Amino acid sequence: MARNSPYLRDWRLADLIAAITLMGRYPYASLRWQEWEYRLGSPRSAGDWRTVFYEHPEFFRLSDEEEEWASLRLRYGLDRTYSVPLRRELSAEELRAAESSEAAYKDVTRRPLNPDEIDALVRTAIDLHARTIAHEQERRWLTPLLWSLLGTIVGIVLQSALR
Repeated sequence: MARNSPYLRDWRLADLIAAITLMGRYPYASLRWQEWEYRLGSPRSAGDWRTVFYEHPEFFRLSDEEEEWASLRLRYGLDRTYSVPLRRELSAEELRAAESSEAAYKDVTRRPLNPDEIDALVRTAIDLHARTIAHEQERRWLTPLLWSLLGTIVGIVLQSALR
């Protein structure tokens, strides 16, 4: 993972868990990123939620549209079968009827995630965070070793130059 991984930012894991939890259970699968900010409050690891969503494409999706709708990738992959007013998935017949009425279909979205799906996403975020920290710690021991090696090489070069 890159040295400047977003997982190394202060409060990033807390922001990811908050976003995953709310976005996973919220009735609508996607909102403009500014609306998520209203619902989540300001993130602590970045200036806005758009930055958090953009830096973590493994969890979040930003649309290419000017309005920039944000959603969880896992929810975006689901079919649009969930009725927000009814708070349940529609049967095939109900879905066909809703599709024929534009007004009714605007309240059909992707279903909220179940607790196990949210738990899996949160565990993945925690695991990626832990792996990034472990990777950074592994690199720390290498720095003094490389400086020592460089010092030895410079010493040898200088010693041979002085002879």
